[in-house]
Amino acid sequence: MKKIFLSIGIFSLLFLGSCVESSQKYKTLVAKYDSLNTVNTNQNAEMENILSGLNEITAGMQSIREAEHLLALESAKDQKTNTTKEQITKLKDDINALSGAISTYKDQIAKLEKQNKSQSAQFKKLIAGLNEELDQSKTKVQEMTRLLAEKEKELGIKNQQIAELNQNVSNLQEESTSQKETISKQDADIHTGHYLIGSRKNLKAANVISRQGIFCPPIVSTQAQNARFENIDIRETKSIALNSKKAKILSAHPAKSYTLEADENGMQKLNINDENAFWKQTKYLVVMISE
Repeated sequence: MKKIFLSIGIFSLLFLGSCVESSQKYKTLVAKYDSLNTVNTNQNAEMENILSGLNEITAGMQSIREAEHLLALESAKDQKTNTTKEQITKLKDDINALSGAISTYKDQIAKLEKQNKSQSAQFKKLIAGLNEELDQSKTKVQEMTRLLAEKEKELGIKNQQIAELNQNVSNLQEESTSQKETISKQDADIHTGHYLIGSRKNLKAANVISRQGIFCPPIVSTQAQNARFENIDIRETKSIALNSKKAKILSAHPAKSYTLEADENGMQKLNINDENAFWKQTKYLVVMISE
Protein backbone atom coordinates (compact mmCIF):
# COMPACT_ATOMS: atom_id res chain seq x y z
CA MET A 1 0.00 0.00 0.00
CA LYS A 2 2.85 2.35 0.89
CA LYS A 3 4.47 1.67 -2.44
CA ILE A 4 1.28 2.62 -4.20
CA PHE A 5 1.05 5.96 -2.37
CA LEU A 6 4.77 6.67 -3.05
CA SER A 7 4.31 6.07 -6.74
CA ILE A 8 1.27 8.31 -6.78
CA GLY A 9 3.26 11.08 -5.00
CA ILE A 10 6.18 10.93 -7.39
CA PHE A 11 3.82 10.97 -10.35
CA SER A 12 2.05 13.98 -8.91
CA LEU A 13 5.34 15.92 -8.45
CA LEU A 14 6.44 15.12 -11.96
CA PHE A 15 3.07 16.18 -13.27
CA LEU A 16 3.18 19.43 -11.34
CA GLY A 17 6.78 20.13 -12.47
CA SER A 18 5.80 19.56 -16.06
CA CYS A 19 2.94 21.98 -15.64
CA VAL A 20 5.21 24.68 -14.12
CA GLU A 21 7.76 24.41 -16.92
CA SER A 22 5.07 24.79 -19.52
CA SER A 23 3.45 27.77 -17.79
CA GLN A 24 3.85 31.35 -19.20
CA LYS A 25 4.98 32.68 -15.84
CA TYR A 26 7.90 30.30 -15.76
CA LYS A 27 8.94 31.19 -19.27
CA THR A 28 8.84 34.88 -18.40
CA LEU A 29 11.06 34.33 -15.37
CA VAL A 30 13.58 32.38 -17.43
CA ALA A 31 13.66 35.11 -20.09
CA LYS A 32 14.25 37.78 -17.45
CA TYR A 33 17.03 35.69 -15.97
CA ASP A 34 18.72 35.28 -19.34
CA SER A 35 18.36 38.99 -20.04
CA LEU A 36 19.87 39.94 -16.69
CA ASN A 37 22.68 37.48 -17.24
CA THR A 38 23.41 39.02 -20.67
CA VAL A 39 23.33 42.54 -19.24
CA ASN A 40 25.68 41.49 -16.46
CA THR A 41 28.05 39.92 -18.97
CA ASN A 42 27.98 43.06 -21.13
CA GLN A 43 28.53 45.27 -18.10
CA ASN A 44 31.49 43.15 -17.04
CA ALA A 45 32.98 43.38 -20.53
CA GLU A 46 32.31 47.13 -20.63
CA MET A 47 33.94 47.57 -17.24
CA GLU A 48 36.96 45.57 -18.36
CA ASN A 49 37.27 47.84 -21.42
CA ILE A 50 36.98 50.94 -19.24
CA LEU A 51 39.59 49.67 -16.78
CA SER A 52 41.89 48.73 -19.65
CA GLY A 53 41.44 52.19 -21.16
CA LEU A 54 42.09 53.87 -17.81
CA ASN A 55 45.25 51.82 -17.32
CA GLU A 56 46.45 52.80 -20.78
CA ILE A 57 45.70 56.48 -20.14
CA THR A 58 47.40 56.36 -16.74
CA ALA A 59 50.53 54.85 -18.28
CA GLY A 60 50.39 57.45 -21.04
CA MET A 61 50.07 60.25 -18.50
CA GLN A 62 53.25 59.04 -16.84
CA SER A 63 55.01 59.15 -20.20
CA ILE A 64 53.72 62.70 -20.70
CA ARG A 65 55.05 63.74 -17.29
CA GLU A 66 58.47 62.29 -18.10
CA ALA A 67 58.48 63.98 -21.52
CA GLU A 68 57.52 67.31 -19.94
CA HIS A 69 60.36 66.98 -17.45
CA LEU A 70 62.92 66.19 -20.16
CA LEU A 71 61.68 69.04 -22.35
CA ALA A 72 61.82 71.45 -19.42
CA LEU A 73 65.41 70.42 -18.67
CA GLU A 74 66.37 70.69 -22.35
CA SER A 75 64.69 74.08 -22.67
CA ALA A 76 66.39 75.39 -19.53
CA LYS A 77 69.77 74.19 -20.81
CA ASP A 78 69.20 75.88 -24.16
CA GLN A 79 68.38 79.16 -22.42
CA LYS A 80 71.94 79.20 -21.03
CA THR A 81 73.71 78.14 -24.21
CA ASN A 82 73.57 79.04 -27.87
CA THR A 83 70.87 76.91 -29.45
CA THR A 84 71.50 75.55 -32.92
CA LYS A 85 68.90 75.20 -35.65
CA GLU A 86 69.10 71.41 -35.35
CA GLN A 87 68.39 71.55 -31.60
CA ILE A 88 65.36 73.79 -32.16
CA THR A 89 64.04 71.43 -34.83
CA LYS A 90 64.40 68.47 -32.46
CA LEU A 91 62.62 70.34 -29.65
CA LYS A 92 59.80 71.29 -32.03
CA ASP A 93 59.40 67.65 -33.07
CA ASP A 94 59.33 66.54 -29.41
CA ILE A 95 56.78 69.21 -28.48
CA ASN A 96 54.57 68.29 -31.45
CA ALA A 97 54.73 64.63 -30.43
CA LEU A 98 53.79 65.55 -26.85
CA SER A 99 50.93 67.73 -28.06
CA GLY A 100 49.67 64.87 -30.21
CA ALA A 101 49.81 62.48 -27.25
CA ILE A 102 47.78 64.89 -25.11
CA SER A 103 45.09 65.17 -27.81
CA THR A 104 44.99 61.38 -28.16
CA TYR A 105 44.45 60.81 -24.44
CA LYS A 106 41.81 63.54 -24.31
CA ASP A 107 39.91 61.69 -27.05
CA GLN A 108 40.28 58.38 -25.20
CA ILE A 109 38.91 59.91 -21.98
CA ALA A 110 35.92 61.32 -23.86
CA LYS A 111 35.31 57.87 -25.34
CA LEU A 112 35.45 56.26 -21.90
CA GLU A 113 32.91 58.77 -20.59
CA LYS A 114 30.49 57.72 -23.33
CA GLN A 115 31.08 54.02 -22.69
CA ASN A 116 30.51 54.22 -18.93
CA LYS A 117 26.81 55.03 -18.68
CA SER A 118 26.63 54.62 -14.92
CA GLN A 119 29.42 57.12 -14.20
CA SER A 120 29.84 56.77 -10.46
CA ALA A 121 31.12 59.67 -8.39
CA GLN A 122 34.52 57.99 -8.12
CA PHE A 123 34.69 57.52 -11.89
CA LYS A 124 33.71 61.13 -12.54
CA LYS A 125 36.35 62.33 -10.07
CA LEU A 126 39.02 60.21 -11.77
CA ILE A 127 38.05 61.48 -15.24
CA ALA A 128 38.00 65.09 -14.02
CA GLY A 129 41.48 64.68 -12.53
CA LEU A 130 42.87 63.23 -15.75
CA ASN A 131 41.31 66.01 -17.83
CA GLU A 132 42.68 68.65 -15.49
CA GLU A 133 46.19 67.23 -15.69
CA LEU A 134 45.98 67.00 -19.47
CA ASP A 135 44.81 70.62 -19.64
CA GLN A 136 47.77 71.66 -17.48
CA SER A 137 50.10 69.70 -19.75
CA LYS A 138 48.55 71.38 -22.77
CA THR A 139 49.18 74.80 -21.19
CA LYS A 140 52.81 73.86 -20.52
CA VAL A 141 53.23 72.70 -24.11
CA GLN A 142 51.78 75.97 -25.39
CA GLU A 143 54.21 77.93 -23.21
CA MET A 144 57.15 75.82 -24.40
CA THR A 145 56.00 76.38 -27.99
CA ARG A 146 55.92 80.13 -27.40
CA LEU A 147 59.40 80.15 -25.83
CA LEU A 148 60.74 77.99 -28.64
CA ALA A 149 59.29 80.37 -31.24
CA GLU A 150 61.06 83.28 -29.50
CA LYS A 151 64.28 81.27 -29.42
CA GLU A 152 63.93 80.45 -33.11
CA LYS A 153 63.35 84.13 -33.90
CA GLU A 154 66.43 85.13 -31.87
CA LEU A 155 68.47 82.48 -33.65
CA GLY A 156 67.29 83.80 -37.02
CA ILE A 157 68.33 87.33 -36.06
CA LYS A 158 71.72 86.12 -34.81
CA ASN A 159 72.28 84.06 -37.94
CA GLN A 160 71.40 87.10 -40.06
CA GLN A 161 73.82 89.24 -38.06
CA ILE A 162 76.53 86.61 -38.38
CA ALA A 163 75.90 86.37 -42.13
CA GLU A 164 76.14 90.15 -42.44
CA LEU A 165 79.34 90.21 -40.37
CA ASN A 166 80.82 87.42 -42.47
CA GLN A 167 79.88 89.32 -45.61
CA ASN A 168 81.47 92.48 -44.21
CA VAL A 169 84.61 90.55 -43.32
CA SER A 170 84.64 89.01 -46.79
CA ASN A 171 84.19 92.44 -48.38
CA LEU A 172 86.97 93.87 -46.23
CA GLN A 173 89.23 90.97 -47.15
CA GLU A 174 88.49 91.49 -50.83
CA GLU A 175 89.04 95.20 -50.45
CA SER A 176 92.27 94.59 -48.57
CA THR A 177 93.42 92.12 -51.21
CA SER A 178 92.53 94.57 -53.95
CA GLN A 179 94.37 97.36 -52.15
CA LYS A 180 97.40 95.14 -51.66
CA GLU A 181 97.36 94.23 -55.34
CA THR A 182 97.02 97.90 -56.27
CA ILE A 183 99.83 98.87 -53.92
CA SER A 184 101.95 96.00 -55.20
CA LYS A 185 101.32 97.06 -58.80
CA GLN A 186 101.99 100.69 -58.00
CA ASP A 187 105.14 99.70 -56.17
CA ALA A 188 106.23 97.60 -59.14
CA ASP A 189 105.45 100.44 -61.55
CA ILE A 190 107.35 102.93 -59.43
CA HIS A 191 110.41 100.72 -59.20
CA THR A 192 110.33 99.32 -62.74
CA GLY A 193 112.93 100.59 -65.19
CA HIS A 194 113.23 99.88 -68.92
CA TYR A 195 116.34 99.62 -71.02
CA LEU A 196 117.15 98.99 -74.67
CA ILE A 197 120.60 98.34 -76.11
CA GLY A 198 121.21 98.39 -79.83
CA SER A 199 123.26 99.70 -82.72
CA ARG A 200 122.46 103.01 -84.40
CA LYS A 201 120.86 101.14 -87.27
CA ASN A 202 118.68 98.96 -85.06
CA LEU A 203 117.64 101.82 -82.80
CA LYS A 204 116.71 103.95 -85.77
CA ALA A 205 114.76 101.12 -87.39
CA ALA A 206 112.79 100.74 -84.17
CA ASN A 207 112.05 104.50 -84.08
CA VAL A 208 113.92 104.75 -80.80
CA ILE A 209 116.30 107.49 -82.00
CA SER A 210 116.05 110.32 -84.46
CA ARG A 211 118.26 113.17 -85.76
CA GLN A 212 117.28 116.80 -86.03
CA GLY A 213 119.99 117.52 -88.59
CA ILE A 214 122.77 115.94 -90.58
CA PHE A 215 125.47 116.99 -88.17
CA CYS A 216 123.37 116.64 -85.00
CA PRO A 217 123.90 113.65 -82.71
CA PRO A 218 121.06 111.13 -82.42
CA ILE A 219 118.54 111.70 -79.66
CA VAL A 220 115.84 109.53 -78.11
CA SER A 221 112.63 109.71 -80.14
CA THR A 222 109.26 110.59 -78.65
CA GLN A 223 108.07 107.22 -79.96
CA ALA A 224 110.80 105.30 -78.15
CA GLN A 225 108.45 103.90 -75.49
CA ASN A 226 106.66 101.87 -78.15
CA ALA A 227 109.78 99.76 -78.70
CA ARG A 228 110.47 96.46 -76.94
CA PHE A 229 112.38 97.51 -73.83
CA GLU A 230 113.64 95.08 -71.21
CA ASN A 231 112.07 95.57 -67.77
CA ILE A 232 114.14 95.59 -64.59
CA ASP A 233 113.69 96.34 -60.89
CA ILE A 234 115.72 99.50 -60.40
CA ARG A 235 116.23 98.68 -56.70
CA GLU A 236 118.03 95.47 -57.52
CA THR A 237 119.78 96.32 -60.80
CA LYS A 238 123.12 97.95 -60.07
CA SER A 239 124.91 97.13 -63.34
CA ILE A 240 124.05 96.19 -66.93
CA ALA A 241 126.37 94.34 -69.32
CA LEU A 242 126.40 96.16 -72.70
CA ASN A 243 128.28 93.45 -74.66
CA SER A 244 130.16 95.97 -76.77
CA LYS A 245 133.54 97.68 -76.62
CA LYS A 246 131.93 101.02 -77.42
CA ALA A 247 128.73 102.34 -75.87
CA LYS A 248 126.98 105.66 -75.46
CA ILE A 249 124.10 106.59 -73.18
CA LEU A 250 121.50 108.45 -75.28
CA SER A 251 118.72 108.86 -72.67
CA ALA A 252 118.84 111.65 -70.06
CA HIS A 253 120.66 110.55 -66.90
CA PRO A 254 122.93 112.63 -64.64
CA ALA A 255 126.56 111.95 -65.49
CA LYS A 256 127.47 111.55 -61.83
CA SER A 257 124.86 108.86 -61.28
CA TYR A 258 126.59 106.22 -63.44
CA THR A 259 129.89 105.09 -64.93
CA LEU A 260 130.89 103.11 -68.01
CA GLU A 261 133.79 100.77 -67.55
CA ALA A 262 135.32 97.88 -69.47
CA ASP A 263 135.57 94.39 -68.07
CA GLU A 264 138.55 92.06 -68.46
CA ASN A 265 137.50 91.38 -72.06
CA GLY A 266 137.18 95.06 -72.91
CA MET A 267 133.40 94.91 -73.04
CA GLN A 268 131.58 97.93 -71.66
CA LYS A 269 129.47 97.66 -68.54
CA LEU A 270 127.10 100.26 -67.12
CA ASN A 271 127.39 100.75 -63.35
CA ILE A 272 124.55 102.64 -61.67
CA ASN A 273 126.03 104.45 -58.68
CA ASP A 274 122.94 106.39 -57.56
CA GLU A 275 119.72 104.68 -58.59
CA ASN A 276 117.45 107.48 -57.41
CA ALA A 277 119.32 110.13 -59.35
CA PHE A 278 119.90 107.87 -62.38
CA TRP A 279 116.21 107.06 -62.88
CA LYS A 280 114.74 110.33 -61.65
CA GLN A 281 114.32 112.06 -65.02
CA THR A 282 113.33 109.03 -67.08
CA LYS A 283 112.71 105.37 -66.51
CA TYR A 284 113.72 104.52 -70.09
CA LEU A 285 117.41 103.82 -70.64
CA VAL A 286 118.66 103.84 -74.25
CA VAL A 287 122.23 102.71 -74.96
CA MET A 288 123.74 102.84 -78.44
CA ILE A 289 126.59 100.40 -79.09
CA SER A 290 128.89 99.88 -82.04
CA GLU A 291 128.21 96.99 -84.39
